Amino acid sequence: MNRLLRDGLALALGALAVLSLPPWGLWPLGPIGLGLWLRFCIRGESRWRDRLEAAGAFWLGAYLVGLFWMTELTVPGWIVAVPVETLIMALPLSLVPADGRWRAAGIPAALVLGEAVRWAVPFGGVPMSNLALGQVSGPWLVATVLAGPLGVIALIGVGAVVVERLCAREWCAVSWPALVAIGVPIAALAVPDTTVDRSVTAAVVQAGGELGTHVDTPQRSVRLRHLDTTAAWSRSADLMVWSESSNSADEPLEASEPLAELESLAAQRDLVLIANFYERADDQRFRNATVALDPSTGLADRYDKAHLVPFGEYVPLRSIVEPFADLSLISREAIAGEGPGVLSTSLGDIAVVTSYEVYFSNLVRDGVRAGGRIVANPTLASSYTTSVVPSQSLASARLRAVESGRWVLQASTTGYSAIVSPDGAVIERSDLREAVVLAGEVELRSGTTPAILLGSWPLVALAAVVLVWCVALMGRQSSLAER
Repeated sequence: MNRLLRDGLALALGALAVLSLPPWGLWPLGPIGLGLWLRFCIRGESRWRDRLEAAGAFWLGAYLVGLFWMTELTVPGWIVAVPVETLIMALPLSLVPADGRWRAAGIPAALVLGEAVRWAVPFGGVPMSNLALGQVSGPWLVATVLAGPLGVIALIGVGAVVVERLCAREWCAVSWPALVAIGVPIAALAVPDTTVDRSVTAAVVQAGGELGTHVDTPQRSVRLRHLDTTAAWSRSADLMVWSESSNSADEPLEASEPLAELESLAAQRDLVLIANFYERADDQRFRNATVALDPSTGLADRYDKAHLVPFGEYVPLRSIVEPFADLSLISREAIAGEGPGVLSTSLGDIAVVTSYEVYFSNLVRDGVRAGGRIVANPTLASSYTTSVVPSQSLASARLRAVESGRWVLQASTTGYSAIVSPDGAVIERSDLREAVVLAGEVELRSGTTPAILLGSWPLVALAAVVLVWCVALMGRQSSLAER
C-alpha cells in the first residue's frame, strides 16, 4: 500500500476506534478499528521504522479526537499531550512482529505496556480517553474484576487480533484468540462477590448550573445551590455526598464558618455528610480537601486530593509555558495531599477519590485496601461545555465499581452524578446541569477482588515478558535472514 494512503487510513481508523468511548459509546469500534488497522496498515511491514510510523498515525488520529476536550483547559497542553501520548502507545506496538504466531500475543501485550506507561507518565499519567472506557457497555466490563482496566485493554487487543484474522480469512487462526475473548469474561463471572456488611440509604447531591464555567475561587452560589437542593429534598438518608468545590474556605477549613454550618446540617438530618472544600492556603496555593462529617461528632476525617490535574490544578513547567499561554485561570496551584484516600466515619471507612482521581485504579485500590467499604467520588465537570468528560468520568466510576467490588457514589456539580453498583450498573443518574438529589439503597462491603488483591502488576509483567520475547524473536529472524 502507498505510504501516504496507509498513514491516512491509519489516522482515520484511530479516530474511528475513539468512537467506542463515551459519549459516543459504540463499543465494538474499539477492537474493530484496531483490528482493521492491524490488517491493512501494519501487517507485513518488516521494517521497524514503518511499523512505528503506521502506529503513530493510528494513535495520532485517536488522540487528536479523544483528547480534544483538553483545549477547554489549555490549548498548549493539548498540543503537547497528543504527540507524547501517541509516541507512548506507538512504540511498543512497533516492536510486535509483522506476522507469525507470536503476533497474536504481542498485540495485547504491547497495548497493556503502552497504557501502563501512559497511566504513569508524564505528569503522573493521563489515563483519560483510554479504550477501556469504551467497554463499559460491552461484554468485557466484567473482566475488570480480574486485572482492572488493563485486563480490558488486553481483551481489546485480543479482539483486534480476531478482527485482523477474519479480514485475512485465516479461519483456523481465529480459534484461540476468540476463545480467550469469550472465556475470560465467563471466568470473571465465577469470581465470588465481595461480602455485604450492611445496607444504608445513600444520597448524591448535584447542585446544577451551567457548563463551561471555569472556576478559580469557588463561587458562593455553588454552595447555596447545594444547600437549596438538599433542603428541597425531604427524604432521609444515612449517607450524603456533595460534589467537588461545593464549599470554600479562606482559612483552615476546620475553623471555618462553612464547615460549622455543614456540621449542623449533618446533625439536623442525622446523616454522614461527605463534602469537598476549596481551602485557600495563601495567595498562590490551595488544597482540594474532602471531609467526612458525622451527625454526632462533627468533623470526623479529611482527605486532601493527592493526584492533581496537570494544566488544571497546577501547571507543569509553568515558567516555560507561561510566555505562550494565558494561565490566568490557573493563578493558584494546588498542594497535593498524601496517603490513601479513605475517610473514617460512624458508618465505617469510606474510600474517596476526588474528580480526576477516579481514572486511576491504583488510588481506589489503595482506599479499598485501607478499609474503604464504599467509594465516594466528588467531582466537578463544570469547566467543560460538552458531555465528553462527564460521560468518561462516569465510565471510570463504573470500571472502579467492578474492579473493587464496591458501590460508587459519584457527585458532580453540573455533570453526571450517579449511583453505581458493584457490577458496574448505573442505578441512578442525573442529567447535565440538573439540580437533583439521587438516592437509593447501597451496600457497605468488605473483601477483595483479584484486581484489588493483586493489582495490574502480574499482567504488566507478563506483557513485558511477551514483548521482550517478540523483540528477541525478530532479532533472531533478522540474523538468520542475513546469513
